[in-house]
Amino acid sequence: MTSFARAPAADPAVRHLAALYAEHRRLADRDPMTDPLLGGAEPIGVPGLRRFLAGRTVCLVADTPHTAEQEQRPGSSLAALIGGYDLVVRCDAVRHAVPTARTDLHAVTLRGDSPWKGPRWDRRATARLVFGDPLPHWRLALRSRLVPGAQDRVGDATLRRPLHDPALLAEAAADADEPASTAFTVLRLLDFLGTPARVDLIGFEGPAALPPREREWIGARTGRTDDTAVRITLR
Repeated sequence: MTSFARAPAADPAVRHLAALYAEHRRLADRDPMTDPLLGGAEPIGVPGLRRFLAGRTVCLVADTPHTAEQEQRPGSSLAALIGGYDLVVRCDAVRHAVPTARTDLHAVTLRGDSPWKGPRWDRRATARLVFGDPLPHWRLALRSRLVPGAQDRVGDATLRRPLHDPALLAEAAADADEPASTAFTVLRLLDFLGTPARVDLIGFEGPAALPPREREWIGARTGRTDDTAVRITLR
């Protein structure tokens, strides 16, 4: 093969390669086009999510009748507590919190073989993460379930299976009889990214308690549990 380092600039092969590189740079420098099938949302990958979380305080709010009632009550201490965080995270169906309850990050997990199964995705959120496998079902679910205008950003394929992706946590697949909860997947992802200033769980007790193996992981990293046993501080 002829070495381009020794070939003259007028060589047709060199000129063709230079033209291809110039086209590559032109396309690489162009802002990404909006995918019309993502409801106008901007795809966000691992670097973008890391920037989105950087330096912010984050709380994951359990979806329970008690938490929702306290959050909606004017002047309640829980409402003030949640309102003090930079980012509020909710998971899956969010059946109890009112639709207008603040949600900065909404995470959902696809369950079953059908990409249409799972929670409604019309809850307004700044960013939405969708966890699921295999890739074709995940892609079809996004393009068939996303509600235009319901989110500004949506996690791309690099964020669809953070617990098992070799580029992220790369853990062995969980037991099919006990898949990871969405809240736990979010927690592990936040812990891995490491950019939030603080991560708290609110209301994850009683019926909202996570499975034993997930509670064990959280317990080993809990920095503080407040007196009311409402808030668990991970960092």
